Amino acid sequence: MKGFTLIELLVVVLIIGILAAVALPQYEWAVEKARAAEALTVLKTLRDAQEVYYMANGAYASDFAALDVAVPESKHFIYNISPEFSVHATSKTKPYILFYRWQTGGLDSIACGTQSDGDKFEWAKQMCKHLGADTSTGGNRWTIVK
Repeated sequence: MKGFTLIELLVVVLIIGILAAVALPQYEWAVEKARAAEALTVLKTLRDAQEVYYMANGAYASDFAALDVAVPESKHFIYNISPEFSVHATSKTKPYILFYRWQTGGLDSIACGTQSDGDKFEWAKQMCKHLGADTSTGGNRWTIVK
């Protein structure tokens, strides 16, 4: 009789289950990194529009309507302007924020952070680390090294 025994099939199913359990978390990080990369591209465009507005008016815009660029609709991020961060993207589904920091002398930086605590803080810290931030420093905002 040709075929597989029940034990052999169970071993194969177990191996596939273990591989899936290992691969799924890495897949979720990769998906979130791709979403963050899209948000960073939009933030760069918005930051450049802020600089053009500043050169023309001597001050930064306080809302997107004043800029010469349209903010795209996003299923994953909410884009805003704030005096503290310049332009930032807040994730709609995860507990982290991406932003350009205001700096003097043209030393603006891209940063990642969170306003959450507990498990959500740790998740956001790991996400920022995946994006290239040095999360070994204290606080809840970290510069992304590019």
